[in-house]
Amino acid sequence: LDSSASVEDIAVGRYVTIEGQKQRFFGMITDVSLGVIDQKLTLIPPDVSDPFMAEVLAGTSTYGTIHVSPYLTIGGDVASLLEGPQPVKTVPSHFSTVNLASQRDVELVFGGEDEKRFYIGTPLDMETKVCLDLGELVKRSNGIFGKTGTGKTFLTRLLLIGMLQKGTAANLVFDMHSEYGWEGRSEEGRKVKALKQLFPSKVAVFTLDEESSRRRRVSTDFVVRIGYDEIEPE
Repeated sequence: LDSSASVEDIAVGRYVTIEGQKQRFFGMITDVSLGVIDQKLTLIPPDVSDPFMAEVLAGTSTYGTIHVSPYLTIGGDVASLLEGPQPVKTVPSHFSTVNLASQRDVELVFGGEDEKRFYIGTPLDMETKVCLDLGELVKRSNGIFGKTGTGKTFLTRLLLIGMLQKGTAANLVFDMHSEYGWEGRSEEGRKVKALKQLFPSKVAVFTLDEESSRRRRVSTDFVVRIGYDEIEPE
């Protein structure tokens, strides 16, 4: 990092652009760390009570390092705009400048919000909008992965809302925890509307246990009954 850049302002997960000599890269910060020129500084830390001394050391003897994974090559010229972002096949040259991605950079990759593209949110610690072309998304097999509490259910619900809103696909959801049909809960425990409340004419809720659904005050459309003669053990 440049001595003028604070490592505390850099976060893992942020989108960046890398200005190579011949190509422009779009990537993501995957790690942030600290480094020193002389390892003795970690054993015998200098007195940095003097702000001037701390400023001198923070650009000469100590530094911050970021790890960036380049994913795509992008460009602003007419030919690049017609081709669109391309998979990265090389790495930027030494001393290439790295900048936080702007709204324009993100739109070059994901596109802007329009009739085809659905706004799903903003990247971590950034104010740029990320939109997805749902028509292209439903043509592929997709999965949403992450640790517990990172918002997988919320993101899945948001994508399903987008598909219903745009009319791009019909979905069959096996909702084991009743998070997508009638209502769900946020990480803070607040109730949030699910698909049936938002699109009552486009969503049908099926249940295998009518009594349980009634007890939980979940509105259902159909009760599915499976006879014992229809079940075969493996």
